[in-house]
Amino acid sequence: MGPIVIDSSALITLARADALFLLPLGSREIWTIPEVYQETVEAGLAKGYPDAIVIQKCFQDEMVCSRPPRNREKLSGVSSTDSRVIFLAEELSAVFLLVNDHALLRRAEEYGVPAQFTAEYVKQLCEHGALSRRRMESLFRVFLECRRYSEEFLNALMMR
Repeated sequence: MGPIVIDSSALITLARADALFLLPLGSREIWTIPEVYQETVEAGLAKGYPDAIVIQKCFQDEMVCSRPPRNREKLSGVSSTDSRVIFLAEELSAVFLLVNDHALLRRAEEYGVPAQFTAEYVKQLCEHGALSRRRMESLFRVFLECRRYSEEFLNALMMR
């Protein structure tokens, strides 16, 4: 299985749900860009966010690795950072780009990069037996509490 590329919002969502341990269950290689480290760790630590410490440990332990993409253009419809995440996923032939942002997901798919929401990744792990249904439902409740997803979205996802 190839690498997964992850953006800031997906990393933060998993950290807040105490679920970063799920990342290596989907791939041995988890990549992102330096800007994601700056946003989730450096800026997070400066603002006193507790999840920044947990995310920092993922980078220190090399669970998540970082490198810039060769392509530094900006795609229309998404930020420069989101553009670079898409380019890195393309360059690494990522299995998918893990996101929480609708615009980023749509733009990645338009660019030919497979993308999925964090909640979809959690459900996929459950379907493959890497995660219990009880744990998936518990994570979905945390996602709701953190306002990462709507109840309607998560209910529809569970019905698929």
